[in-house]
Amino acid sequence: MRRVVVTYVLTLLAWTVLAQVPAVRVPDEAAGTDQIVRTLLETFDRVDILALGEAHHRKVDSDLRIALVRHPDFARKVHTVVIEFGSTSEQGTLDRYMRGETVSPAQLAQVWKTTTQAANGVWDDPIYADFLAAIRDVNAKLPANGRIRVFGGDPGPGDTRSRDGAAVAVLKEQVLDRRGKALVVYGAAHFYRTEADASPFLTAVGGGIAKTLEARYPGRTFVVIPIGGPENTPPIAGLPRVDHQRFDRAVKTTLRPVLVSLQRAPFRDFPAEEFIGQGLLNCRGPGPCVSAFKGSTLTLGQMADAAVYFGEDPGRANSKGAR
Repeated sequence: MRRVVVTYVLTLLAWTVLAQVPAVRVPDEAAGTDQIVRTLLETFDRVDILALGEAHHRKVDSDLRIALVRHPDFARKVHTVVIEFGSTSEQGTLDRYMRGETVSPAQLAQVWKTTTQAANGVWDDPIYADFLAAIRDVNAKLPANGRIRVFGGDPGPGDTRSRDGAAVAVLKEQVLDRRGKALVVYGAAHFYRTEADASPFLTAVGGGIAKTLEARYPGRTFVVIPIGGPENTPPIAGLPRVDHQRFDRAVKTTLRPVLVSLQRAPFRDFPAEEFIGQGLLNCRGPGPCVSAFKGSTLTLGQMADAAVYFGEDPGRANSKGAR
């Protein structure tokens, strides 16, 4: 009996130590798209879910994820992709398209036009259809049992689950319970690991996927968010543009994009409000739009595991040079 107790205690201590060790350590900097893709692929050796956040409408984000799924090692490691721009009700259409069957453009469009966000037209941008076409092209070169399956994660008509709840359910049923691997592509706010002292607005709209996965399946998700690059929304009066010079100075390489760990200084301690705060604005109420992070003490290291830094917004840089 005593030996059993000792063994149990030692096992418990071992798991406690392991729980304190980060599941994935990425290089301090992985510069250029090719190196970023290789680094992201390596994360699948330690985790099951790569949560790759995007800023909607941006081609730079699309180009990176297309490069990722086109890499020969992707389909060897990963057989599932879950997307925000696809509804759960059109899974049959997605499956036929990914198998290479004939699907008309109008039929395919129902994949994103039946999502909860269809009314605002966000998924009508061609970059989302381009991503699906890239995976279909990859599948055409693979045997039937080695193809990538794409799942819509947004609750379609008749699906009463919440937006993040539906995505988590798909990941649980199709990936985590089967010990599989998945790439998940959503707006970055869905992957924020905490909202802590941020506004109630952020609590309502952000982080549901990553927080739920971590609570149920600790250590099996790696979160990557975008920082910098072309801003995808017009300037809002009274709201200053983000100045990324401090981030630029902390990055050693001059090559962009660059993947940086948010678990090391100084990036770990950079304020979330400063560098990602304008990616999620609270425009409710009579006053002007404000950052959902306004007044928060949250840091980048609390929000995600790593970031793809695209550099300063070219439009902003050009406008500064013209002055």
